[in-house]
Amino acid sequence: MAGKLGLWKKIEIVGDLAIIGIPFDKKPEDMIQFANEILKEMPYIKAVWGKYRDVEGDYRLATFVHIAGVNKSETLYKEHGCVYYLDITKVFFSSKLSYEHIRVANQVKRGETIINMFAGFGPFSILSYVKGGARRVYSIDINPYAYYYMKANIDLNKAYGVIPMYGDAFKRIYDIDEKEIDRIIVPLPEKGEEAYEVALQKATSGKTIIHLYAQIDVKKDEDPIKKALEKYPKAFFARVLRSVNPHVYHVVLDIKA
Repeated sequence: MAGKLGLWKKIEIVGDLAIIGIPFDKKPEDMIQFANEILKEMPYIKAVWGKYRDVEGDYRLATFVHIAGVNKSETLYKEHGCVYYLDITKVFFSSKLSYEHIRVANQVKRGETIINMFAGFGPFSILSYVKGGARRVYSIDINPYAYYYMKANIDLNKAYGVIPMYGDAFKRIYDIDEKEIDRIIVPLPEKGEEAYEVALQKATSGKTIIHLYAQIDVKKDEDPIKKALEKYPKAFFARVLRSVNPHVYHVVLDIKA
């Protein structure tokens, strides 16, 4: 019974899709009965997908396996008053970032100019425009599917101050011709250190806020927040997002350039 309760707590709902993590000691077929229970208990769920604990490649895509229900992976997902069209198998998605989306948007001041170096399907960018009142949000992503869904989501939310840019952020960022940047969002922990150095080159000293999502390696009993603040001493805020493994953490830092 305890094991079943644990599984129920780990269901991630994305629109009309349910995602369940596949434990290391299980195969997708082992999850069919549980998936069918989800469909029975939650009639609004149309498909159940299994997700392995891996994120690979430049697109940061996890491995998904369809387990039950309609074989569909596209959905409409609502968050903080905005709606997003996405395919969970083709773009990076994590409901754990929902709090970060609104936290950053709440800091945005009306009229700001923002760069989002790794925009994905658009949640940071669109919410910063819709809720924060940004003047313009340059939103870059190298994943063609993310670029496609981002453009669709700009239309869905009438967020026409969000400027979608397809390509490598480490190169495309230099195509942005703005004298002053108020805020730069860097939501790619695996490349956080490299991306931070690039962000600094586009930042206005003493003005620009950089929201850096960094990967921090620690030794046994070492505090990831302390380690992160030592590495980025200009940060005025830091919190742990998640533990990747016992010695690697993803930490968000707000930094005054």
